[in-house]
Amino acid sequence: MTDDPWEPFLSTVRTVFAFLVCAVIVLAALALVVGLLLLVRIHLRRIHEVLYLGDHPGVGSPGPEDFAWLGYHGGPVWWDLAEVYRRVRLDTGLFVVFLYPFLAAQAVVAAAHLALAWAGVVVSRLVDAALLAARRIRMVCPNCFEAMSYPSYVCDGCGRTHRDVRPGMWGVFRRHCVCDRALPTLLLLGSADLDTRCPHCDHALEHRPGEAREFVLPLFGAAGAGKTRLAHGLYLSLEHGAELHPETLSVELMGEETERRLRESRTVLSPRHRVAPTPPGRRAHGATLRVAAGRRTLLVQMYDTAGEWFNTHERTEELSYLGRATTFLLVLDPLAVPAVWEALDAEEQRRLAGDRSGARDPERAYLQVRDQVQRQYRTLGAAPGRGRLAVVVTRGDLLAGTSVDPRGIPPERWLDEVVGAANLLRAAHVDFGSVEVFVTSAVTGPSGAPDPSLTTLSRWVLARDAGALGATLREPCDPLSDAGEERVPVSAGTGGPS
Repeated sequence: MTDDPWEPFLSTVRTVFAFLVCAVIVLAALALVVGLLLLVRIHLRRIHEVLYLGDHPGVGSPGPEDFAWLGYHGGPVWWDLAEVYRRVRLDTGLFVVFLYPFLAAQAVVAAAHLALAWAGVVVSRLVDAALLAARRIRMVCPNCFEAMSYPSYVCDGCGRTHRDVRPGMWGVFRRHCVCDRALPTLLLLGSADLDTRCPHCDHALEHRPGEAREFVLPLFGAAGAGKTRLAHGLYLSLEHGAELHPETLSVELMGEETERRLRESRTVLSPRHRVAPTPPGRRAHGATLRVAAGRRTLLVQMYDTAGEWFNTHERTEELSYLGRATTFLLVLDPLAVPAVWEALDAEEQRRLAGDRSGARDPERAYLQVRDQVQRQYRTLGAAPGRGRLAVVVTRGDLLAGTSVDPRGIPPERWLDEVVGAANLLRAAHVDFGSVEVFVTSAVTGPSGAPDPSLTTLSRWVLARDAGALGATLREPCDPLSDAGEERVPVSAGTGGPS
């Protein structure tokens, strides 16, 4: 077999061809790598422009109705992803298909951010709601009486009012006002330090709602029965206890309205001072007290509403705060009751004529409020009969030494036999879970201390419903226990059996 003369040439051709093929493959691979790197560089540059530099004309500033910037999880994360894709597609054309894995990775990161952010929203809301429920905090506006899950907060940078700062699409732990001021989104994070407003009526809430449990205390009764004087007496009894024991009890007037109404309580309770009735046209407004014993705090909202509001169903229906309360004070002027007045002798009638009010039958006010409370309880899904009622007989100091002196007689028995309120008491025991009768003297002594009957009533008011303070008030060293001990009590102050 002879050698083929073309074999060396063919071998050379094969070698050259193999080299060329390898070179083409290497060059193609290099071109792909370089092209992919260029595509990745374009992708990263667009990410830098859109996410880092904020060069996204499609996302404008908040409108006139928007007071905060959306949180990144509230929409911008997807807007940025779409904008990056749009720019990359314009830059690369059909070659964008090579970037799909990288765009998918960006989408996965965006989805992970969304999942973490919204999980933070849900968890923080649940924790906040659980803490509020555990502390039995229910927020009520003292102006419009509406309950609120959260108040509105005023930005301390520009004064804009943010209706709902809780975690959501506007932010998880902070929301950013359009003035760029960061606002905390939860009470746990310090939102109570901001100025607050009611989300329903926009009324300023100066008592910092949400920090402590709120206790709604309605005082009701006929016009002239002594509700205003009693409200001053309740406040003064707490204030006097705080003066005696400042290390364990403090009382603070919350807001200008409360300060204006209660700051002159000692003057108002002077035995010779006469209090003008609450103007019938004035809208009810709660006077808020911050009562603190150690680390326990309670916001007491006292409602001293003009007696004319309890004359008709239409007027009483407007008092929606009744459905938020569990403790009620029915205020009764004994001198206005015919049976009591007729039991006085002529000299006593002459001496007390100027102190007798024109209050109508207290049973009328009771029935109006009772019906409204039951109606509102049903609307709110509250259990009927859960409330407590104190029937508070005023002007005990004027009755002392008269023919109808209540001292030495159990208050409920005195109310039944002397006042003739058997029907009222019978109905009250049916309608309320607990009923007590108090005979009070809303006056101060020579030293300025309130009558002990006011302290007794204050203790009863706060003993159970004010769960945050109940244990402290029942201690043997109760800060209120010796409030007014400089004076000899002129009236009975303990209730009858409930």
